[in-house]
Amino acid sequence: MQSVRARSLIERSLRGDRDAFGALVAEYRDRVFGFACRILGDREQALDAAQETFVKAWAELEGFDPTRRFEPWLFAIAANMCTDVLRRRRPVLSLDAEEADDPPAPQGDSPESALEDQDLARALRGLSEIERMTLLLKHVRGFTYEEIAQVTGLPVGTLKSHAHRGRRRLAERLAASGDDHGLQTDR
Repeated sequence: MQSVRARSLIERSLRGDRDAFGALVAEYRDRVFGFACRILGDREQALDAAQETFVKAWAELEGFDPTRRFEPWLFAIAANMCTDVLRRRRPVLSLDAEEADDPPAPQGDSPESALEDQDLARALRGLSEIERMTLLLKHVRGFTYEEIAQVTGLPVGTLKSHAHRGRRRLAERLAASGDDHGLQTDR
């Protein structure tokens, strides 16, 4: 459910109010950036993808259905931006293997939390793009499978299969690193 404030900002944005859209950007930028960072594993590319997400959202705002939730619509754009980045990405060989394996740590977290996030990010990178995206949208953003279907364009049953397989593979990877992060594979 959208907050009254978000609904008001969306309605004003739909009427062309740039300040209201700026407030929406401020409201969602950390969530979109965090999502892009986890999908892409690269802070700079995630910043670019998040910025492009909001540029595209502004350009396509007239196509948004205000009777639906804004966040899944916005995350569909973010997911497409991340997918575009992944498709354009060329393999880069690093001479420093450890640096290549370490994902960016979220800003403002404690060192313990940052280390756990690095382990989780490494494990997530081992999943397919759709498994990673489905798990992040379901378990981090709290989307329903129907909303994830709107984001990805895939049927709900397919998404449930990807989620199940992704949770199982993620649990195996985390167990191999010595921490399962409380992940349950039977959901």
